[in-house]
Amino acid sequence: MTSPTLRFGLIGAGVASETHARELRRVAGTSLEAVFARDAGKAMAFAAAFSVPRCYSDLSEFLADKNIDVVIVTTPNGQHLDYAVAAARAGKHVVVEKPLEINEERASMIIAACRDAGTRLFVIYQRRYSAAALQALSDVRSGRLGRILLVNIVDNQYRSPAYYQKDAWRGTRSIEGGGCLMTQSTHLIDLAQYLVGPIRSVFALTATAFHAIETEDVAVAVFRFADGALGTLSSSTAAFPGQRHLLTISGTEGSIIINGEHDEIVFRQTSGDRAVTSIPQSFSFADPTEPRAYPTDGQRAQLQAIVTALLGPPAIDDIDALMAVRVIDAIYRSSAEGRAVEVRHAPAVGRPRG
Repeated sequence: MTSPTLRFGLIGAGVASETHARELRRVAGTSLEAVFARDAGKAMAFAAAFSVPRCYSDLSEFLADKNIDVVIVTTPNGQHLDYAVAAARAGKHVVVEKPLEINEERASMIIAACRDAGTRLFVIYQRRYSAAALQALSDVRSGRLGRILLVNIVDNQYRSPAYYQKDAWRGTRSIEGGGCLMTQSTHLIDLAQYLVGPIRSVFALTATAFHAIETEDVAVAVFRFADGALGTLSSSTAAFPGQRHLLTISGTEGSIIINGEHDEIVFRQTSGDRAVTSIPQSFSFADPTEPRAYPTDGQRAQLQAIVTALLGPPAIDDIDALMAVRVIDAIYRSSAEGRAVEVRHAPAVGRPRG
């Protein structure tokens, strides 16, 4: 008896789609059947480069393809809503590249559309799937770190001016929805809440300090977590030459510092285990500035987890996909209003348009 195969289609033909096309080849139980891009030439070139059987520049034809079970949306952030809703209404399971959308209202419409259609929804936050993150999760949940006191996120990256200039949607409020917080640090905001629990309040400052863009390229924030822990965030795409992010979780019985992107435990010690895990010899504070240079093992691990979940019983809370969006919304409000902002975690979900 042959194992079931989930057949994927990609919406988008950029860097993120390249990653998914490469990694799907290494994910058991999958096949990549089709790609859609509004530019027919781009769709054809992508299909040829990655040996994708079919390419489309007409969305309705793509979604009518009966050989697609799951659609991965890799378009710019503010275009996720329309594509994801259309895919759900066509009966496809939906995978959306982070963030789910550019604000909670739009993200909630995607959740509502998938619920109404009876299709499953997943958001790509691959940092959760590193071995370093799983060690941190085990340490927190087992109590090996004691009571968590502090969570510190340092995400000081660098993107050249050309990064924003080559794609007109980058750095725009209407399409990217934000800057370093929305596209880069959303990963760490998600990971911190995955490991420690929800953030309940935020006080933040943002600035556009270097790039000629509408949105922030520098941000700082102070958090209070639901369990009482305090946290800090430093985020940038203007910090030359770019540094590997570090997430530190400190408790009354131990601490751990990880880099989920490169799957590294930089430091770890608990009172129950006096052995110290210190900085690996291969560790470098320098980080790539070109998105294609980042490791993609996490995407493969998450795609495999998505396949496993789709072939088994439903076991995901789609409201979880809103947590990072809600915190980023709160950071922007706090910076604009100059006050602390509470983060709402009530399970309110809007309705899709149309």
